[in-house]
Amino acid sequence: MNIAVQKLYPGTRYLSHRLDKEKLVIELESIQEVGECPYCGKVSSKVHSYYSRKFSDLPLKRYQTEVRLLCKKFFCLNDECKHRTFSESFGFIKPLALKTDRLVKEILDIYENNSSRKASLILSEMGISACKATVCNLKNKH
Repeated sequence: MNIAVQKLYPGTRYLSHRLDKEKLVIELESIQEVGECPYCGKVSSKVHSYYSRKFSDLPLKRYQTEVRLLCKKFFCLNDECKHRTFSESFGFIKPLALKTDRLVKEILDIYENNSSRKASLILSEMGISACKATVCNLKNKH
């Protein structure tokens, strides 16, 4: 599982997983030692705090996948930056997003050739929870 996690979620370490009803829950922690302030670009290794982030990814064998990731907040070391802290970022998910980039791409690929209602039904059969409003909202964002 650790090798799969390293490939799917670079910058993280596998902690555990479990089946919770119809959902696969994967618990990870960040192993990134530094973060780059998204506001000024200054790199920092000074950790401010930790927080838990929860998001969805592609299903595995029709089990919805929920990832719980322990992330870091860093102090910005640039005295001229208006932001004192910032959250670390990852290449597989946008800041504040609730779905991985892979999951968003899959939803949009299905929606491309179907109505939002039909796409929602197809996604549900695949084990992806996305109502037609979610499908439309994702399309409008991208």
